[in-house]
Amino acid sequence: MIDAHLHLWDPGRLDYDWLQHVPSIAGRQDPQDWAAQRTGVRRAVFVQADCTPGQALDEVDWVAGLAHPDLEILGIVAFAPLELGEAVAPHLDALCQRPKVRGVRRSVQNETDAFIADRRHLDGLVVAARHGLTIDLCARDRQLPLLVGVLHRLFERQPDARVALDHLGKPDIAAHAGDIDGARWADSLRVLAGFPNLSAKISGLTTQHRWPGGRDEALRPYIDHALTCFGPERLMFGGDWPVVDLAGGYARWRVVFDAATAALPPRDRLRIESGTATAFYALAPERPQETLP
Repeated sequence: MIDAHLHLWDPGRLDYDWLQHVPSIAGRQDPQDWAAQRTGVRRAVFVQADCTPGQALDEVDWVAGLAHPDLEILGIVAFAPLELGEAVAPHLDALCQRPKVRGVRRSVQNETDAFIADRRHLDGLVVAARHGLTIDLCARDRQLPLLVGVLHRLFERQPDARVALDHLGKPDIAAHAGDIDGARWADSLRVLAGFPNLSAKISGLTTQHRWPGGRDEALRPYIDHALTCFGPERLMFGGDWPVVDLAGGYARWRVVFDAATAALPPRDRLRIESGTATAFYALAPERPQETLP
């Protein structure tokens, strides 16, 4: 299995202002701490963790230098200030010099509609795609209709852009009492799936349900809808550790994910568990096990 959405941080090394709001996970979270979770998952894609923007390249270099027998970072999705438009090119050039970098993310989940729709933000997305970098999009359910228009313009200008929707577009499961039509999420996901170069991550749902009070079964309709819209060939598993520890933990999320995909053919489960991420992020395929004598 490949975890396509893993965070790591060390506040003693870099600055993460947002961690003050989540004290339970605000300490160092590095490969040693990951190993202590005993997840059974060794291979992962690191996704930027919103350190101070001026430290973004330092974050990449720190992660690329980590080594631990229980965690192999196959690729890095780095921060990029895409709102700079064409002026983001030097930053992207620097990222492209770092071998493990596969893509970029500029989270918009806490930004205004004007920010998302701004021409400079769109220009930044186009420049990133032209650099051959994938684009992770982190947005909330209410923002998805606006993103449809942005992505339409992106793919018009750069048809080969590769985009991943983080956390299935962050449906507010708690606010809508498990109704997948809340905030037009189900319709928005169906429309977004119409873009052939858009994939999505089955991740982050437990925090949207505001556990520990949430019910496992409330998450199933969201995963089922994603499977209907995207199919296994455009979906990938993400654990969202250590954020997942705010809502039930990694092991509980794996139980939910495994139950939701158990009835799929083995080939389809393998796509979600590793194949889609390998193709999307251009990762090295898993080495076959050696034949025992």
